[in-house]
Amino acid sequence: MEAQQVLIRIRGGRIRELSPADGGVTIETEAGIDTYPGAWVLPGFVDAHGHLVHYGLELGQPQLRHCTSLEECLELLRSWGPNRGEWLLGGGWNHERWNPPRFPEATLLDALFPDIPVVLRRVDGHALWVNSEALRRAGITAQTPDPPGGLILRRASGEPSGILIDAAAELVLRHVPAPSPEELRRAILQAVQRLLPLGITEVHDMDVDPAWVPVFQELAASGQLAIRVQSYVRAQHREWYAAGLLPTTGEFFRLCGVKFYADGALGSYGAALLEPYADRPEQRGLLFFETAQLEQLVSEALEAGWQVAIHAIGDAANRQVARVYHTVRVHGRAELEQRLRIEHAQLVHPDDLALMAEAGCIASVQPLHCVHDAPMARRRLGNRRESIPYPWRSLLQAGIPLAAGSDFPIESPDVAAGLAAFRFRIPLGEEQPWGAEECLTAAESLAAYTTWAHYAADLDDRRGLLLPGYDADLVVLDRNPAHCSREELVALRVRAVYIAGVRRWCAELSSKAEGVA
Repeated sequence: MEAQQVLIRIRGGRIRELSPADGGVTIETEAGIDTYPGAWVLPGFVDAHGHLVHYGLELGQPQLRHCTSLEECLELLRSWGPNRGEWLLGGGWNHERWNPPRFPEATLLDALFPDIPVVLRRVDGHALWVNSEALRRAGITAQTPDPPGGLILRRASGEPSGILIDAAAELVLRHVPAPSPEELRRAILQAVQRLLPLGITEVHDMDVDPAWVPVFQELAASGQLAIRVQSYVRAQHREWYAAGLLPTTGEFFRLCGVKFYADGALGSYGAALLEPYADRPEQRGLLFFETAQLEQLVSEALEAGWQVAIHAIGDAANRQVARVYHTVRVHGRAELEQRLRIEHAQLVHPDDLALMAEAGCIASVQPLHCVHDAPMARRRLGNRRESIPYPWRSLLQAGIPLAAGSDFPIESPDVAAGLAAFRFRIPLGEEQPWGAEECLTAAESLAAYTTWAHYAADLDDRRGLLLPGYDADLVVLDRNPAHCSREELVALRVRAVYIAGVRRWCAELSSKAEGVA
């Protein structure tokens, strides 16, 4: 994959002709001719793993991801008090950034908010910090058992401490009022407006609540959905089946897949590992399904025509998913065009790479997780494991395609930062790469955000390349990312974004509008 300086003629939302144009990019559409001197053009970027509704909703909630201490988190929450509403919802806290790095307790929130429930997601989305009122409304007491696939952290007395991990979070979340259709519309549109300036033309939207689908369909039908959305519906408890949903087609909104979780996350000790955690030897994490149960659920989804995406972070979870996918592929339950995706694939044992490849797996990976999680991941994993952390190069060499995403709002959807992470793997605040042998080339990094990402959704026959007949989804950049240093990549700027041949965002016009405002 290489950026180009060309003249592109677009008709009917598709590329019709390309001609070399040294010195910049010219785009000719039915609406006119746009010229970008000195610019470079690529197929539009795909974020292959994001959460649109959560991203939009969180824009109106307290976010703790930049807090470096527990005290800073509490101070931010205190300032939010007047805007709290009936429930105070927020997230982004990361106890690994605090000193000492301990899980917080409900009593700290009780002192600020004794009368309303407070629910705060951990930065990885796999744990909640709640107050006593939230525990009371959910009926969680010392006698409440840990649900399958979840953990209620407890004090020495047996009383819940206020931390709920993985499936235990659902005990509270089921009581949180659902957003109204108008709140959903506003959240989706606000999320889209944040993504367009980053050059993102398409999102693989993961773990979609069936109740949100009509709002997406309405926005797409009315022309208000400015980016393309490939929707992967919640399936952990067969939600897609209960809602009567089946795959659909559509230019801007498409129901294409279902999403399962095989395990939790490293940060909250929920990722399922083959060996114990280095910094907590009594734990190996949690597998959410027995293998036979997961195979049955996947087979049922495939029979209904869905693509399948399964969250797997630990090496035990990745092994389980690889075996399930291999079984359904070998037994012919998955058609060739039905994509079998592993979401995250953060720790993979070398023995499982060949099985993944034989099953036709796709690894949907998030480069910013690697560079931001590195200090925590090194503590969790130690240095004596055979399994490979964030094994991008190893996956490619085994014949497993990569699709790049961010997992927004857990990480920033900034594609330029993701490209830099892929190529250089330098953790935040450090100067040397972690696992340099797993770095990607510039061309591979760009392919993961374009061609390969479209392959992951079975759309590579019409998107992801600058060729006649392909959809005119384009990002115009101020420089060629393939020739950038790490510092230059981080400074990469988007000049314009086209989707279906229509200019959806332009830096120059945006700047003028801001100047008027």
